[in-house]
Amino acid sequence: MSNTSAIEYLSRQQELEDEARKLMPWDPKSCSYEKGALRQQVFACRTHGNIGVCYSCSIQCHTSCDIVELFTKRNFTCDCGTDKDQSKSENQQFKCQLRKNREPDVASLQNVYGHNFRGLFCSCNQEYDPDSSAVMLQCVLGSECNEDWYHDYCIVGKPKQEVKKNGDEETLADGMPPLDSFDAFICWKCVSKYEYYFQRLMSHPLAQDIIAHRIQHGSSEEKDVSHSVKKRPIDDGGNEYSLTLKHGYSKKLAKIKETLDKETDKLYKFLNDLVPFLVNDDPVYEEPEDTATEADDMVALLLQNCMQREHAVAGISAFNTLKTRLSEYLKPFAESGKVVSGEDINNFFKENDEK
Repeated sequence: MSNTSAIEYLSRQQELEDEARKLMPWDPKSCSYEKGALRQQVFACRTHGNIGVCYSCSIQCHTSCDIVELFTKRNFTCDCGTDKDQSKSENQQFKCQLRKNREPDVASLQNVYGHNFRGLFCSCNQEYDPDSSAVMLQCVLGSECNEDWYHDYCIVGKPKQEVKKNGDEETLADGMPPLDSFDAFICWKCVSKYEYYFQRLMSHPLAQDIIAHRIQHGSSEEKDVSHSVKKRPIDDGGNEYSLTLKHGYSKKLAKIKETLDKETDKLYKFLNDLVPFLVNDDPVYEEPEDTATEADDMVALLLQNCMQREHAVAGISAFNTLKTRLSEYLKPFAESGKVVSGEDINNFFKENDEK
C-alpha cells in the first residue's frame, strides 16, 4: 500500500458513499404494502413463489433471494409478507421484515401476474440477457401484455439470428424506427385488443401529432403514419402491428378527449375509463431519498449492484464494524495531518484480526 493521508482516505470513502447513493438513491426503510395499489418499481422474487415485491422489500427482506428487476408496474401492491408469499424460512420471526407482521397479510386481488414474474420477457419468453446489445422496449399500455418488455427483432417478427449487425454490435432490426423519433411504445397484442379505438385515433385529424409509427409485426415494413392521416380507419389486411407515440402525446390525447361526447362516444370511454394513464401519466411512487451516511447503508447499495445478494448481510455487518474501527484509528492521523503508512494500516488489520 502506498502512503496516503488519513484525510485523503476518508475523502475517498465519502466518494464511494456518494456513488452508491446515485446508483440506489431511495431509503429502503418502508414497505409500500399499506399504501395499496401504486405505479411503482417492482421486483420479482423467484425464491418466494414468483411474487412481486417493492423496492424496499427487495433490499431488506429478500437479500438472499433470486430477484429479477421488472422496473415499473401499474396498480401493483407489494406481496412481501402476504398469503401469496411462499417463504420457506422457519426461523424468520416476521413475514415482512419492514411491516413486522407475524401472520400473512391479505394479498391484493388487483395484482396481475404474467411471465415477467418468472423472469421471462417478450413474446419469445426468454430471460433478460444483460450481455445482449438488443434493444428492449416496454409497452406503455400493457392491458393485454401486463406491461411486458419486447426485443426490437420480436417487435418486427424476426428471429434473433436475422438481426443485422454492425461489427460486433447489433443495430436496430429492419422495420424499427429510430429510438429518438418516438416517446412510447404500444405492443401489437394491446393494439389488437383495442384495435377499434386505435383505428379511430389513427383516423382523427390530430393523429399526426400523436402517432409516430405503425410497425408491422411479421414484416420488415415500418409505416410512418404521421404524414399520411386518412379520413377513415386504416385497413391492414388482418396484419398485427405495434404503434409508437410522439413526444407530448398525452396533451394531444387530452385535446381529442375534449371533443368527444362523454355520454355516447366509445372512444371517450376508452380514454377516460380504460387507459386514463395515456392521457394523464401516472407518477411513479418512490421512497424518500436516502440522506443517511451510515456505512451499512452505503455497503448495502454497493453490494446490491456488485455482489451476489446472499453475501450482502454478512458483508454489511462486517464492513460496518470495520469502517467504524478504521475511522476511529485514523482520527488522530487526520487531526495531526500525519501521513498514514502501509505499516500503520497493516498494524490496524493485525490488531483487528486478533479481536
